[in-house]
Amino acid sequence: MTGKMKLYIGLLVLGLVVIGTGVWLLFHPAPAVDAPEISENISYQYLVPEGIPVISENVSHVMRGEFNFLSIYEGGEIIYIEEKGLRMPSPEYPPTRTWNTGQLQEEELDSLLEFIKKSGFEELEDGYKFPGVGSLDTGLRKGDMHSTTVVNWEDLHKTVGASSYLTTDKGMTYPDMPYPLNELHKVLWQIAEGRTLEVARETIESSLLWK
Repeated sequence: MTGKMKLYIGLLVLGLVVIGTGVWLLFHPAPAVDAPEISENISYQYLVPEGIPVISENVSHVMRGEFNFLSIYEGGEIIYIEEKGLRMPSPEYPPTRTWNTGQLQEEELDSLLEFIKKSGFEELEDGYKFPGVGSLDTGLRKGDMHSTTVVNWEDLHKTVGASSYLTTDKGMTYPDMPYPLNELHKVLWQIAEGRTLEVARETIESSLLWK
């Protein structure tokens, strides 16, 4: 077997399982592309497809000054926006917004939507808040995360919020979140991190920063 053939086989390794339904999402790595040069204060809204996302998840970590926005559209298009450096910006380290794009195959998106439909997502409450761990004497430990997960698909129109949950793996999982929020978050996190590539970057104008 040639080295090139081994490389092709390696790129086709399957790596994502949807928990709870036995449905496998066959996620294949996207081909490498060259990102453009960093440009100052340019809007990349043209990257966003028309229409409303069928699945979206926004996750913020206020104390770190990081905000992430993931949107998946009906055609499988993925838009993932990362904003960093918002809490203590400086001229030397200005806050940045990174645009990442990707594509899910039709069967992958269908599997993900089928999982959402069968997992009980529609029966979740509108919002959940982690009560904290520890005691009133020693102080309750909470996270600074806040997430909003939205599904708009066929007759399912549901928004679920979650806040203050703790993570031990840099935001990949939140084990205390109710099922199927944590399982869905893991899948969406892997899509954002593993199925998109950076295509543009911009500096966030100081006038747009939260105080």
